[in-house]
Amino acid sequence: MAESTDDLAFAILAATVHRLLGIDLEAYRSQQLDRRLQFFRTRHGLQDNADLAARLRDDPHLVQEFANFLTINVSEFFRNPDRFDLLRDRFLPELLRRQRSLRIWSAGCSVGAEIYSVALLLQELDPTGRHELLGTDIDAGALERARQGVFEPLEVRGVPAPWRDRYFRREGSVWVLNPEIRCRVRFTRHDLVRDPYPAGWDLILCRNVVIYFTEPVKRRVWMNLAASLRPGGILFIGGSESLYGVPGTGLRYVAPCFYVREEPASTPDHPAGGTGGA
Repeated sequence: MAESTDDLAFAILAATVHRLLGIDLEAYRSQQLDRRLQFFRTRHGLQDNADLAARLRDDPHLVQEFANFLTINVSEFFRNPDRFDLLRDRFLPELLRRQRSLRIWSAGCSVGAEIYSVALLLQELDPTGRHELLGTDIDAGALERARQGVFEPLEVRGVPAPWRDRYFRREGSVWVLNPEIRCRVRFTRHDLVRDPYPAGWDLILCRNVVIYFTEPVKRRVWMNLAASLRPGGILFIGGSESLYGVPGTGLRYVAPCFYVREEPASTPDHPAGGTGGA
């Protein structure tokens, strides 16, 4: 069957975006993305995706605006505070009992509020600990802002007032995170769709990122994130996301938004015979 005009226009746009930004739109295609693209085209008076592709090729400023629009950099400290309470009260203490120095990765970290939230929790729970904290995102602009640690009032509204006074300083209308917290987090660019995944993590946060992917890409991302965890490691996802229907990850649901990577089965010293069954 021949491709529809809409499909051809999307293919033209996808090729252009991949060349200009290195982003694979085919991995994101969904009704939600189509609606967002329509909104962006309407705002700029563009007829279809092919027209948008042509404008992107000619207008570097529009390319940057489109990149910011596409990567959806919405973030704030302690988003869904009840989940972070559970992280503070249950999962981080459990991990610290198992592993003295934790390795923690925030995948799709946006401007860094999420991984900095974990840094603040660790500062309160384990102030002398030496932990590795990594934030990654596809958006270089968001990563640069994350490194600067400058946040708008709405982004820090979830920070308890005593912590805000202790760990931030007010500069005009913004809040700047103290250098001693900022220096504990490393930020680098990573594309969850295309790049190899770093391994050996005790905690991975990937929240409200995978919902924008197609179903096959979602499945692949979940599998890759699971494989990146150490046995006993925790995956922390968004409230609208679920690993239901994704078999073979080795992850077990333990609380809303939290999954643990199962420990490998131990081999008996003296097998009773046969291969057993699952």
